[in-house]
Amino acid sequence: MSAKRYRSAVVLLALGLVTAPAAADVREAKQAELDAACEAARQQRLEPMRKKFVEECVRQQEQESREECEAYYADYGAATGTRAPLFYDLPPCVEAFEYANSDRAGD
Repeated sequence: MSAKRYRSAVVLLALGLVTAPAAADVREAKQAELDAACEAARQQRLEPMRKKFVEECVRQQEQESREECEAYYADYGAATGTRAPLFYDLPPCVEAFEYANSDRAGD
């Protein structure tokens, strides 16, 4: 290989190494954005439900105080035990899931 072709190959290799992490950073940022949109949509659906359960808890005196009722229901909708988390079927969550898995399609 001539010196000129060798330098060209090294430059191209270096450019490839420089742009690959940048593409990964862009992908990670996009995934974080989609995940945040999913979580916001989930919380929007879960918050009224949590409030309802807290009010029932207070009214029926299931816990000793409102604060304890709020603490008890704070993680409502999350994965607990064998129960799956709620509302990952919302469109923003499906989009985040599909984007996350689209990276694996090329593997």
